[in-house]
Amino acid sequence: MKSAFSTAGLWLRVVMLVALTTALAIVPLQSARAGGPPLVTDDTETPGDGNWEINFATITTHTTGRREFTAPDLDINYGWGERVQLKADISWLVVRPSGEGTRSGLNSGNFGVKWRFVDQANSGFSLSIYPQLEINLSPSSAERGLTEPGRELFLPLEAATKIGSFELGAEIGRNLVENGPDEWLGGIVIAHACGPKLDCLAEVHGTAAEHFQTLVNFGVHWELSDALVLLAAAGRDIGPRSDDSQNLFCYFGLQVLR
Repeated sequence: MKSAFSTAGLWLRVVMLVALTTALAIVPLQSARAGGPPLVTDDTETPGDGNWEINFATITTHTTGRREFTAPDLDINYGWGERVQLKADISWLVVRPSGEGTRSGLNSGNFGVKWRFVDQANSGFSLSIYPQLEINLSPSSAERGLTEPGRELFLPLEAATKIGSFELGAEIGRNLVENGPDEWLGGIVIAHACGPKLDCLAEVHGTAAEHFQTLVNFGVHWELSDALVLLAAAGRDIGPRSDDSQNLFCYFGLQVLR
């Protein structure tokens, strides 16, 4: 596998993410939810014993050489006990490479188990691990260039806490790629109430493989009722540009709680 970093500057960014994750873990303040859909960075929270959290979404990504539209994206989560979450994410993908026609097919599936091993009720902060396996569900999609062949295993650590009226979250992990370079992924999230049932979210998420990409993302989490939440976010990559830099990232969906 190729090294995930090629310069000292990239190493410095990852060290900063690790330092923030550690800092969030030791701050003796109340834990809070910051992360998860509609953001890329995940959080430490789980649905609760016997509860469902189902996200119906459309996700749009524009890069220099490719446009992707994922609809529907069905992200199903189930609470197995108070601290464990089971996840299955399956979607339909529409792709339009530059200069080529549109094609579509079944996207790769993502399956994971989250375990919150440090809980806010006892410690004032929370920590979780969330291993996720991405597998190709359709050989046809891989053959037509819609999805990448092979499997990916993401091994992240999440942390969350609260400082004053701000909710903070962080995630960092290694993504093991079967047919490509491995990656480091990490993100930082800050959330603040903008109204009685409206949270405003901001995120910086980095990916380091053959080069470094930094996504800056802004979103909202609007509680329409006890069982229905509107999720929306938009952002783009900043810094040095490459063919796979995201010129636009958009997420729009509904979260159903049962």
